[in-house]
Amino acid sequence: MDLSAGIERAAEAFQRTRKLVTFSGAGMSAESGIPTFRDPGGIWDQFDPEEVGTGPGLLDTLSRTPEKIRAFADQTISVFLQARPNPGHLALGTLEQMGILKFIITQNVDNLHQEAGNKKVIEIHGNLFRQRCLACGAKKSFGREEFLTKFKTALGELARVDLSSIMEILPKCHCGSPMRPDVVMFGEAVQGLHESFEEAGDCEVMLVLGTSGVVYPAAALPQRAKEAGATVIEINPGESAYFGVADIRLHGKTGEILPRIVEKIRNA
Repeated sequence: MDLSAGIERAAEAFQRTRKLVTFSGAGMSAESGIPTFRDPGGIWDQFDPEEVGTGPGLLDTLSRTPEKIRAFADQTISVFLQARPNPGHLALGTLEQMGILKFIITQNVDNLHQEAGNKKVIEIHGNLFRQRCLACGAKKSFGREEFLTKFKTALGELARVDLSSIMEILPKCHCGSPMRPDVVMFGEAVQGLHESFEEAGDCEVMLVLGTSGVVYPAAALPQRAKEAGATVIEINPGESAYFGVADIRLHGKTGEILPRIVEKIRNA
């Protein structure tokens, strides 16, 4: 099937459906300048996830090679600070405004779906700009630039990077305890998984965007939708594990293809 025909079929499926659910992954954020973690040049190609991606590893690295934490934080902050929603994100915001898109389930922690206007977002790996209290568990959201700029400045002013210094610059909860980014580290339980599988099993169309389909248990969501009778539509510039699952596969970037689908619907 050529791309134009696939876009036509996707637009028709969107218009007919009672419930469209989107499942998005790191490839979508890559179009906004956030390198995927596992690809060459990504975060985990430069830093060992066992050292900076787990709680115990983070504490051990802080005690042994603290400057590695500064380098990891500096690079992460710089990347996320400049990221903005791309045309694919904006198209999803439009689809929700049209009443077509009911939920987004995302593996991304960058808040770009919300910044593009989507309200119904399940973030299974958390949100970098939402902080969670280490004592009482209360949560508080911060704006991208407010949070990252303040943290980058405070980190740069540290004479020494160690546990006590890091704890001092973390945001404080109303109870007075430090807060940590509400993101899922390696070894931690994902968030909203039960709700995600419920939505996948109840949708009529699942739109899969920019994910390789290899990170479980979230990777099983399209298969769950398929087994429940949904049409699965995938947009991906590369290969994924969903060959045989996707009913319509559109090869290309989300930011280029989704706006064309929205335009088709508008002109129908």
